[in-house]
Amino acid sequence: MLKQRHCCTVVVLVGMIVLLAATNCLAQSQKIAVFVQSAAAVPTGDLELITNYAAQKCAIITGANVCSQGELMHAQRVTNTYVGNSITVEGMRNLASALGADHLVMLRVVRWENQLSYKPERSLLLLGATSFLDTSLQILISPLGLLLGIEKEATVAVFATVFSPQGDVEFTTTVTYDDRPLFSLLTADPVEAAKGAIDSALYQLAVAL
Repeated sequence: MLKQRHCCTVVVLVGMIVLLAATNCLAQSQKIAVFVQSAAAVPTGDLELITNYAAQKCAIITGANVCSQGELMHAQRVTNTYVGNSITVEGMRNLASALGADHLVMLRVVRWENQLSYKPERSLLLLGATSFLDTSLQILISPLGLLLGIEKEATVAVFATVFSPQGDVEFTTTVTYDDRPLFSLLTADPVEAAKGAIDSALYQLAVAL
């Protein structure tokens, strides 16, 4: 009886391993091309950073084989099809064929902002907490209270579209993400907001496809 149970356990474990391996192979067989475009005033260096981030994160989230930037540039050059503000269906097909891609993902940055705002209640909170100090210390601390009331918010919006090799739209979504950490005046960063927006878009993409 124990021997039979042991055999059943082994069979189940082997079956699970085979299933996981098959699932992994299926994911790896998918090839995705990720293009990042800017329809907002994004600094060139920042755009390059988020482009590399999008490719790496897409590979992690979907488990698929993601085309390298070199492959994308070569495919655009040999097909004379460049991804910009617009691209034809025929251009999509040519790129997909040249890359051997199962999906083409277009991530367009449509909003890239740094906004400053003032929260007087923060300043009043600090000034009230230091009211018991002597006048000289209050004078020294008051500029800090004013700085504490200034808040910086980095906001990025990404419009994501997934195309099939035939040029058909398979999925689309828009994600807006705010980066507003503690001491945001010094640390809020649109690049971090862009990463958050890209993560959210890619997770939706992985579920939808």
